[in-house]
Amino acid sequence: MALSVVLSVTAGFEHTFQDKILGLYPHLIVAPESSRFEDFDPVLAKIRDTAGVAGATPITSDSMMVANGVFRAGANIEGVDPATIGSVIQVEGLMKQGRLDDLEEDPDVVSAPGAINIARAVEGTWLTLVIGADGAPRVLFDERVVPDAGHARVKLLDLRSQGDVPVALSARGGPALDRFDAVDAATLSGADAAAGGFGREREVLAGEWELAPTGERFTLEADTLLTLAVLDGPDGRPTTRLMVEPAATPPTENIAHVRVVDGRAAGPPIAVGARRAAADGLAPVATVSPGEFTEFTSIPARLPGILLGAALAEKLDAGVGDALTLVTPLRGIDNKMMGPFGMLPSSSHFSVAGIFESGFHDHDAKLAMINLRVGQRFLNRGRIIHSIAVRADDLINIDRTRGAIARAIDPFRLEALVEHTESLRTKFATLVQPGFSPHRMTGADTFVGGLRNLSEAVNLLKFQKSDYARRARFRIYDWKEKNRFMFGALELQKVVLSMFFLIIILVGSFVVVGSQTMVIHEKTADIAILKAMGTTDNVVRLIFTLQGLFVALAGALVGLVVGLGFIWLIDAVDYKLDASIYLIDHLPARVDPGEIVLVVLGSLLCTLVVTQISAGRAAAKTVVEGLRAVD
Repeated sequence: MALSVVLSVTAGFEHTFQDKILGLYPHLIVAPESSRFEDFDPVLAKIRDTAGVAGATPITSDSMMVANGVFRAGANIEGVDPATIGSVIQVEGLMKQGRLDDLEEDPDVVSAPGAINIARAVEGTWLTLVIGADGAPRVLFDERVVPDAGHARVKLLDLRSQGDVPVALSARGGPALDRFDAVDAATLSGADAAAGGFGREREVLAGEWELAPTGERFTLEADTLLTLAVLDGPDGRPTTRLMVEPAATPPTENIAHVRVVDGRAAGPPIAVGARRAAADGLAPVATVSPGEFTEFTSIPARLPGILLGAALAEKLDAGVGDALTLVTPLRGIDNKMMGPFGMLPSSSHFSVAGIFESGFHDHDAKLAMINLRVGQRFLNRGRIIHSIAVRADDLINIDRTRGAIARAIDPFRLEALVEHTESLRTKFATLVQPGFSPHRMTGADTFVGGLRNLSEAVNLLKFQKSDYARRARFRIYDWKEKNRFMFGALELQKVVLSMFFLIIILVGSFVVVGSQTMVIHEKTADIAILKAMGTTDNVVRLIFTLQGLFVALAGALVGLVVGLGFIWLIDAVDYKLDASIYLIDHLPARVDPGEIVLVVLGSLLCTLVVTQISAGRAAAKTVVEGLRAVD
């Protein structure tokens, strides 16, 4: 009874932890060996195309302090992509208030004849409103990443209807140092407009550059951002627009910044306006004509959204719509935001867009989610993420999916294997060639001489380019590895409790032995009569073994029934626990048929072994000894 209840409660904890953890934790995490994971789009595409993968999404994770008035709490802030996070973790189903879609920061764009209005822009965003050749507006997000010292950051914006001629930048009088292929941004026009964005960004040295195919020359100054827009000219030839602005980011509290690029070849002027929400008044931005562009203009903006765990929201006394402040000591990458007094804390305001509850206290008390782009912009990290979260189709065969992902994103080329093998063969051939030892090695008569010879052999076998062991570019670990300490503690607890209650069963088995000893004493005469009639010692031993086994079976069945009754009572009562201590808020119990069978078999085995003591004493009775006891 005791062992079945304890194992069921332990199994309930393990199953509940697994269920709650997987509610907000991906099956697999793919992280780079290096600290920078910048060019992650090709890796993400390969993972999504791998067999056994149900979904994949990029994420960032940073520890920050969250403040709401006088209330403070530390939290793990995860940057997520609202469009793809639902394919990996079921956040939408855990929402108590609000919606996951409220993390989106795409503004509302309303187009009317001769006018375009922008509403609900997010604070701190830098937007480029592109008016296509057909007059349709589209908003692109400009990543304001500060370039390295002595460099400028250049971006290509290709708005041509036909992008056959590539656009290139080259240093004046020198070879091309950077090249922008038109195909990277050609999707901004035509039917594929929804799939495009800015072209590839590059950091180039400050100086004089030449643009091909127009031959235009211009000077790039350090710490500037250049947007190179390529448009259709009136004569059908491409024309360019250069938009240069300083990389310094001005204060962005309650405002966003927008510039307008009119990619039309002809047409009437268009007036652009902006408002914070649908009920607010319209603020004029600019009026543009075909081929024109504007500088960045401040427009009213709303706060970015944040999702809070239920326990974290309670600790902060925050509800949906409340304004929170996130504070972090990290302000940028490569010390780009270092001030004269060191790296000062940075803060930003957010609006609570929703509250979720996973049922696992560690998640509900420490986890908050923001938009991936908001987190990158807040920390000035550009398009850098920490890892890629993956959901597998089959949780049982997750190791197979893990191996398939590793082969897809980090293959070991046959050429590299051949190269390493040939190098190793050459080294061994050199080591064993005649005359090597006299020239490279000394006599090994002493211990020091032997160490010197060993060192010479090791130095020879070293591969100068890289180690023979393959260095993987990515680390892939599953949810159990991430929480191995917790599940290891549960397994250890289960083993210790099982051993403890098996001792109780062993003590109960000796009670059966004691009762059998009394029966043997009373039945001594009957045993003697049976032996006098020809019964062997083994048969007598078997009789008392079966009697003890019958008593153990009856006790095990009664204990099992009572134990299952206790387990049912635990589920019915729904006993509450302190989630801050036990991580879950109720006492779980889960019956595992396999463990129940093992409990019964273990009880019977213990009794069967121990009853051999009393059964042996019964078999040792002699006929004479028994007949003396006959009245």
